[in-house]
Amino acid sequence: MNSISFKLNNWVALSPGLTDIDSWKTWAELEMTWPENPQAVPANLIPPMMRRRTSSLSKLALQTALTLTEGKDIDYIVFASRHGELTRSIPLIEKTLQGEDVSPTIFSQSVHNTAAGLFTIAAKRPVPAVSLASGPNTLHSALIEAAAYLGECPHHQVLVVDFDEPLPEPFRDFDHGQYQGYALGMLLTGGDEYQLQWEPHTNPVQPSAPNSLHVIRQLVSDATSWTIASGSQCWHWQRSGASTTIHKK
Repeated sequence: MNSISFKLNNWVALSPGLTDIDSWKTWAELEMTWPENPQAVPANLIPPMMRRRTSSLSKLALQTALTLTEGKDIDYIVFASRHGELTRSIPLIEKTLQGEDVSPTIFSQSVHNTAAGLFTIAAKRPVPAVSLASGPNTLHSALIEAAAYLGECPHHQVLVVDFDEPLPEPFRDFDHGQYQGYALGMLLTGGDEYQLQWEPHTNPVQPSAPNSLHVIRQLVSDATSWTIASGSQCWHWQRSGASTTIHKK
């Protein structure tokens, strides 16, 4: 069985209508029931010019990252999204097929590393960054990437942001589970507060919701261990000793 470990210094999760720990706890207690007619997530930390041009998904990722990193030293950044800016990419592809011109600005904000690039600009942080996607195991792949970096630099701090939203038409039939746009940000450093192990799953399964949402549910419940079956992998989480600081801003 493969394994990694890390210390979770802080975390933030944002979704429309779910912007603080109490609202996420209620969501978890109600079996991950989403609020009706939710208010949009504030985007006040994003520079106004950038805010006007940025998609709702990237706003979620940026607001989460900027909230989590205020006044913090960050040495490495991992942005992860299974689907990325697909909502913006589809209209661009359709226009191209119809022979229409595509806006360079919109195109530049439809690529998979849009949010990571915008964060380094908004936060004025010239920090190494990577953007990745790994199907249903995207969050866990991001954590493996972060742990690999921390294996070389255990005293550094890594920002991991996993974010996604439901697939747009015409791909809605390929989406699984009912959820709304979300972002989960985590600040990690070297340590053994959390151990994450994984092994092949003999019967590949479609997760009922993105992995990050299952992790949020466990974090707000102060769980010490849990397992997530996702795709062809089983992910086993174990928490020991040290407490986690929860950012309540």
